[in-house]
Amino acid sequence: MKAATAFRNRPIQSLMLRTCLLLTATLFLTACGSFSFKKTPEPEPVAEVPPPPPLPKPALLISQMIPEEPKARGDVGAYIDFINGTDLTVEYVMFKTTAYDHNGRIVPSKRSGDPNTWLRVAGPFAPGQASGSRYWEQLWQNHNLHCFEIEGVELIYMDGMVEFYEADRIALLPGSDRQNSCG
Repeated sequence: MKAATAFRNRPIQSLMLRTCLLLTATLFLTACGSFSFKKTPEPEPVAEVPPPPPLPKPALLISQMIPEEPKARGDVGAYIDFINGTDLTVEYVMFKTTAYDHNGRIVPSKRSGDPNTWLRVAGPFAPGQASGSRYWEQLWQNHNLHCFEIEGVELIYMDGMVEFYEADRIALLPGSDRQNSCG
């Protein structure tokens, strides 16, 4: 009887095995069909960083800046020669300067005692026009004055507009500070 039961169960086992295989294959194909095999999209190109904007052109170009040798009482003046680098005619130029002694200490203005000395020159100066060497006397009083720097410049244009430019908008032409190096 065992043989008959085994014989009878074998087609059932075979049928069950086929059914399981068929169900597994169907599930697998169904699952595969639910996945999309679309090509993954190409990554979008990274936005390029635009180049920095060009630096603004200098307001003034300094071709010479020399401190005067101290006189007997220690009075010191300065020479500055510049070129108008703007596109407008300048009526007045006012340099904001700071002088230093040989030890790097600030030499105050002789007239005001302030750390900065303002040097004014009248124009007009057309665009691209050189000033010629301008001289200011008795600006500082110090026997050890070594140099001066231009911290900024105020330009008053012919139309009345006033602009102040920091030192980064003032270009020193090669050799302009040969006799005046604070660095």
